[in-house]
Amino acid sequence: MFAITLPSLNLFPLSGLIGGIIAILFGILILIFPRILNYLVGIALILTGIFSILGGSLLIGILSLIFGIVIMIFPRILNYLLGAYLIIVGLISIFASGFALVPLITGIIILVFGIMIMIFPAIINILIGIAFIIQGVIAIGHYFGWF
Repeated sequence: MFAITLPSLNLFPLSGLIGGIIAILFGILILIFPRILNYLVGIALILTGIFSILGGSLLIGILSLIFGIVIMIFPRILNYLLGAYLIIVGLISIFASGFALVPLITGIIILVFGIMIMIFPAIINILIGIAFIIQGVIAIGHYFGWF
């Protein structure tokens, strides 16, 4: 209902695997080098948008591209932009899950992370690093059919 998919547009079948690996690497880099957070988050959202569009999820893809570009242009308001992005993606994941367990739990975690970033912006590095690692593990798990 919320995700617009085009099955014939699946031009890049490894997007789940490659996107998952990139997300895990970005999560680790953010935890190790917090000063490059703004640019890594912007780049990661742009890549997520590209891979989502190639994978057929236009809504998340376009949303990720827009937020990634805006974060690269205005890095000083990262907390609010990223918090809003995570809240929107979390809600989309919850409502589009159809009560499937993994997407529902993922959506709730992403939503909670978004709310926490909006309330406590000082913990953004830890939350974003963990969020990218979780997102990467889930993307890789979906690619290999683990869940």
